Amino acid sequence: MPEIPEVTLLGDYVDPGTYDFECSLAFDLKAVHIERARLWKSKDLSAEFFGNFWNSLLDLEEIKPRLHYICAELLENAVYHGSDSTYRIMVHLCLKKDEMLVYVTNRDKIERVEKFKEFVAQLLGTENIQKLFVEKIREARKAKERKSQVGLITLIKDRGAKLAWRLEEHPEFFRVTTMARISLRKKVIS
Repeated sequence: MPEIPEVTLLGDYVDPGTYDFECSLAFDLKAVHIERARLWKSKDLSAEFFGNFWNSLLDLEEIKPRLHYICAELLENAVYHGSDSTYRIMVHLCLKKDEMLVYVTNRDKIERVEKFKEFVAQLLGTENIQKLFVEKIREARKAKERKSQVGLITLIKDRGAKLAWRLEEHPEFFRVTTMARISLRKKVIS
């Protein structure tokens, strides 16, 4: 009998399976024979598609640049941190009356789960997002690392996204679903 994974929810996570969305788009990428560098470059093309798709349906110019930026960042993280040799990444965009929910799922190495939880707790617990942004930039410069962890902070600080996570811990890996909630200025579906 397969082992049931331990599930942890961080932030105000909305399970997409428990809500009847007005409209949704699912994108499942399994890139077995594609090099990570090529997959990395394709994130902007995918993000642009999502922005164009929703903009054409909703006729809200505000949604296109926000969705593009948020999707590109979440896809970048999924490719960068993905430990699955197939680079399996699932994207699910859901319209819920006056907000858009973006879910991006990938697998990562189980040994990184605690550090990830610590970062998310810091991110969700901060009262001053600008201060955390500056701290992470300084830490990255001091350590001379490319990994600054400011991408997710920027989604909150500059794009107004609310983030939450669902973690499934398996013996050899953990599956992480990042949810970005984007408030729309007006109700788009009656």
